[in-house]
Amino acid sequence: MQRYNEDLDFENSKILTMDNEIQQYIAKEDDMFTSALGLLSGMEMKGAIPFKTFKTTFSTHLYLQGFYNSRAGDIYVKSRFTVRANHSQLAARVSNLYKRFRNPAYDTTKRIDLDGRDFIEHPNAHSSIYCQDYNFPSPISDREIIANIIWKRVSDDIIIVAVHPLTSHPKVDTKDTNAVIRGMFHSVFRITQLETGLSKVEWGLHINFGGHLPKPVVYNFLMPNFDRVLSHLQAYFANSIRLSDLSLEDGQLLGEVLVNQVKRAKKKGDWRKSAELGKVGVDQFLYISVAMRELLPRYPWLRILLHTIAMNKVRVAPTVITALSELKDDDAENLGKGMLTIILSNTEASAAVDHWIAQNPALEEFEKEQAWMRPFFVEIAQYSLSTSNFGLKLRVFGGALLSTIDLITDAYMTFDFFSNENEDQASFGRLSAAFIGLTMLIQIIISYGQNHKKTSYFVQDAFYVLIGFKSALDAYRVGSGLEREDHHVLSPLHEMTFCRCVEMIFEAVPASIVQIYALVVSKERKRRALFSILVSAATIGYTSSMVSYDWDTSSAQRKKAPSFYGFVPDKALRRAICFLSMLFLSFSHVLLRTFSCALLAITNFNWLMWYLGADMVLFFLYKIARNDFHYFVPLNGALRFVASFITRFGEKLIVDFTMMIHLRNPNEVGGLPFVFSVVLSLVASFVSVSVYLGHYDGEEKIGGGDLQTVLITLSTIWAASLIALVSVMNKDYLRTFYNMDTISDYNRRTVLDLREDQEELKALLFLDHQDTYKKWGDTILKPWTLSSWDRWEAEKPTWFTDAWIEHVPNDYIPWDWCVKYKKTKGRIDPKKRRNSTSIKELFGREEDR
Repeated sequence: MQRYNEDLDFENSKILTMDNEIQQYIAKEDDMFTSALGLLSGMEMKGAIPFKTFKTTFSTHLYLQGFYNSRAGDIYVKSRFTVRANHSQLAARVSNLYKRFRNPAYDTTKRIDLDGRDFIEHPNAHSSIYCQDYNFPSPISDREIIANIIWKRVSDDIIIVAVHPLTSHPKVDTKDTNAVIRGMFHSVFRITQLETGLSKVEWGLHINFGGHLPKPVVYNFLMPNFDRVLSHLQAYFANSIRLSDLSLEDGQLLGEVLVNQVKRAKKKGDWRKSAELGKVGVDQFLYISVAMRELLPRYPWLRILLHTIAMNKVRVAPTVITALSELKDDDAENLGKGMLTIILSNTEASAAVDHWIAQNPALEEFEKEQAWMRPFFVEIAQYSLSTSNFGLKLRVFGGALLSTIDLITDAYMTFDFFSNENEDQASFGRLSAAFIGLTMLIQIIISYGQNHKKTSYFVQDAFYVLIGFKSALDAYRVGSGLEREDHHVLSPLHEMTFCRCVEMIFEAVPASIVQIYALVVSKERKRRALFSILVSAATIGYTSSMVSYDWDTSSAQRKKAPSFYGFVPDKALRRAICFLSMLFLSFSHVLLRTFSCALLAITNFNWLMWYLGADMVLFFLYKIARNDFHYFVPLNGALRFVASFITRFGEKLIVDFTMMIHLRNPNEVGGLPFVFSVVLSLVASFVSVSVYLGHYDGEEKIGGGDLQTVLITLSTIWAASLIALVSVMNKDYLRTFYNMDTISDYNRRTVLDLREDQEELKALLFLDHQDTYKKWGDTILKPWTLSSWDRWEAEKPTWFTDAWIEHVPNDYIPWDWCVKYKKTKGRIDPKKRRNSTSIKELFGREEDR
């Protein structure tokens, strides 16, 4: 505790000095700052260093990028993040070598600093010299660095902290220099105070440990360690925020801090102790957070609530109707169990929390008093969703199991067809095998289009396609909350939807028709064939329903387009009934449609082709007449036409055969065409049976009574499911089933529904083709971009990237910025751009300066 207090006194003294004393700097010290700022500027030059992006811990961490020149041993790292502290507090923390990561209330018997790091000299009030040892695993030799850490207030809002490398120091040179290798460490922190209690940090680092290090050591040990050090810095100040100062962003950050505390605690034991260690992590967080220590005396049940969630064991729990002022520990335990139960019916943490709060009145009261609590619990729910055996794991393994069973049954039936001496049966086998192969090929093509900029990602996806686990991989990505990366063409949710649709169009539906056809014309009707058909129909129904459910319950989609997404109710029971209704509705629709197509094909294959062709042509004519044929993907020319044709063709088939409710979206089939297609498919089922009975005279013809029984049974299931769905859904969204909006109309409505602070959602529209907004963009979008561009350049929001700018029409960008982008191919000042600059020319060797 004494050492901790020494560090605290040191930093408080630094803060007073930075805020109140004028410092004098000699020329050598000014050169250190010039060198440090040159390092930062050089790293920001577009294309100067081929940085690789690494995963970061906290949402306040905008990015962490690094590059390793293995030949010279140079490591370059840069980052930008925000911290809930004044710039002088943060500069003092950095100047003290991060020695005080944790709150003194926790783990005070241990001084929290980096092993082997300590000051060896303080030349003046703004400068210190330190030496740090790095102990690498054998056979790599240990390393050490010597550096001068120096700070300077360059304006009222900006403080620079530079770490300048030194080649020697008398106090260090007395050591046995043969035992370690001396490296070079050059770093800079530019700390800008944005407002009271909030600062932005721009950090750059160039380090060389005296030669080559193995790449696994750099990328798997050093890079995560850099994130860990910076994250500790953010967590330290997050834990210091008082309850009255917490904002929505602070709530999210505290949730991330809690999750990391729980993860660290669980690493101290095996899986059998996971639940109890999770509770230990919660208690540690409640102790080290100043805000939580202020909150617990008022709401002591919060500890039990967090304990229950951290244990991550799903139990049936009733809705808590107790008022906030009367909540007890038992109520808190039921609330925690209730959240874990709700996660079962959600694919997104934010949607689960929305549902959870809406279901429990006490939580609504709690949110009114503590606005930060919603993003706080979203982070906790995201962790529970990704680790619970009944959350993401259930979706992953459940989806994988269904897909695997369907693949096995289809493969078995294909083998059965080939083993049959009847040539007609063998032809069915060839068709089934072709459908399976075609589906895998198209999914591999989609994976290539999605990951063609990252070959390793494509190889991974292709492997999962070939072993039949692509659906499980997609479910994991969506459930984990993974977002669209820079090299992706589609978001994980879009990719999952496309791949599931491909499975249905090119494998499940045609394979079902083939198997029904073979079953009907066969003299020996085997039960295993019927079982395979039912499994395929169940898989199609589950996939179709899950896609619609995922899209409608997505919190992001409900925020982006609240006028369309939201027909699935929030209450747990009604939501479960809604999903089951969609499942049985799609299941019965699949069987009705495939059965009718098989019967019509048996009667006269040409009649089936004429019917399907006329239906498809009618749909295309409707889309073309309304100038709504082209898809929203930003492609041009013949490629756009081909992509639009394939997409529209596939969407129509999916609606006809699966009744996927999501495709009523104006971006896809549209409301009125969706209803028309469904009704026509239902009518066609009765007509096909009548045609079969009246025109087919084969020996294996099925009797009219049997067909009527099948038809009436499936129609009854279909009608009952539809009634159940309409009875529980949110009635405000019935209009979405018959509206006639085009893509342009839909996007205009979406933009007008967004609030002024939802700029990122509005900006996403520019990633679509210009035709989707050109009719009204000049009056709604253009004034918005022209008036906001200077502010975006100053603030640099996360979505305001070069890739996004490339999608914005030139006349939507202020003229001065258009000229600069054209000259520099990015948001870089032309005077700072050097097209043929090498890394060594940019930074030189710092030890020679």
